[in-house]
Amino acid sequence: MSWLTPEARTVMSYAQASALWSKVRSPEKGKPITGWLRMYKVDDNFEFRATGYGSTPLGTLTPDNKFTFTMSAEEVSRHAQTLVGSLYRWLPFSLMRHRKGLYRVAHTTPLLKALDPNSDSARYGFYSEYGPFMRQQPSYYGGIQFDMVSGECLNPRPDDKLIEIPEKRKEWRKALTQFKRGLKARVRVHAMDGIIDKMWSERNQSNRWDHRQPDWSSSMWIDKLEQAMRDNEFSQELLMGIAQTSHTGYYMQSKPTGADVLKAVDKICNDNSIELRRRFGVFKKEWQQELGDA
Repeated sequence: MSWLTPEARTVMSYAQASALWSKVRSPEKGKPITGWLRMYKVDDNFEFRATGYGSTPLGTLTPDNKFTFTMSAEEVSRHAQTLVGSLYRWLPFSLMRHRKGLYRVAHTTPLLKALDPNSDSARYGFYSEYGPFMRQQPSYYGGIQFDMVSGECLNPRPDDKLIEIPEKRKEWRKALTQFKRGLKARVRVHAMDGIIDKMWSERNQSNRWDHRQPDWSSSMWIDKLEQAMRDNEFSQELLMGIAQTSHTGYYMQSKPTGADVLKAVDKICNDNSIELRRRFGVFKKEWQQELGDA
């Protein structure tokens, strides 16, 4: 027995999804699978959506028992805590973070077959064997498809191997350095103080659970970052977004300082480094030959 072993509540097939759908009360609202996952019927297919902050398509189950993940890799990163921690309970898939920006996915049927029930780790749920096995599985991408009966991945794709072009890397590093230097100058002359004060005032007028900060991986905010780096100009909206991202602890009991803003800038740039470098044309993309060669 493993924590990955399917339970009665795990949707293993199209027939099981149909049985669940037969009990739906409000088709337009979908069938709740659990607190964060709902199932909808679209034509003859079942669409699973992650709920919470909005509704994000996760994947589609077709009558031929094929499951296609439709959530983008960027959305998976945003939903990682939920998907890694509990996806296997409701759908027969396990997701594991391999490294920053790279997740691997496997159907639990072949995964459980590969784990040795007689091994010493079996009594502990195969935790020591799970990691090495998952590191050999296909990398996640929007469109990856599995056979729900056999558990086979039908369209695995080799990992991206990104090689930098030296000249383009120099351009990127120059733009990044100028961007950070411009923000440091604004902090040094206290040009950020008014923006921080406005952000703090707005935050204190709302419940702390309503605090919002930009989704820096979204196209809108990545566009703003790229434009600021290329033009070396800083819009008020961008500066407010940076201020909203800065923090002084989990409960944010004290107002951020200029130093906190600069820490936030470092984190924003580090978290989105790959996408920004792509936009600056830094990478020459190639494909690796082996799935496990990561």
